[in-house]
Amino acid sequence: MIIVGFPCIGKTTVAKKYNNIIDLESTQYHYLTSGTVEEFKGKEYLLKINPEWPDNYIREIIASNKKYDIVFVLSRDYIIEIMLSKKIDFIVALPSKGQKEIYINRAKKRGNNKDFIEGFKKRYSIWRQKLLDLKANKIILNKEEFIEDYLIKNNIVGDKDESKVYW
Repeated sequence: MIIVGFPCIGKTTVAKKYNNIIDLESTQYHYLTSGTVEEFKGKEYLLKINPEWPDNYIREIIASNKKYDIVFVLSRDYIIEIMLSKKIDFIVALPSKGQKEIYINRAKKRGNNKDFIEGFKKRYSIWRQKLLDLKANKIILNKEEFIEDYLIKNNIVGDKDESKVYW
């Protein structure tokens, strides 16, 4: 299952807890760089783009979907357009209406830099609406809910002490 995940829904956290879930963070595919992912978010203008981008990321999405039960991927328009054109099935996970401040606080809490947070504030509503408008199945996260809460509540994964996905 491929899930296009809105920022700050808890993709990385849940992927660290379950060995059959991966958060396919795009930075290592998009840029020729070293350093932590959070360090560069919002400062991509400082980095050199990988000439294989985005084909290398799409290849990894397809490969990871064969290895993992859940693959979280980047929620950018052009990645979604490529997946749609290649008929790659995915689900969209995004917050319910009225959670902008909660998600901005999550970005701050996880250590995103000022540039990322400012861009996130400006794009939040448009980004969320674009995902909402997609003709795809959706996971709408309720107030204060993270993706792991949804997955547990819907018996898609066991509790956090287990590392097996249930279908």
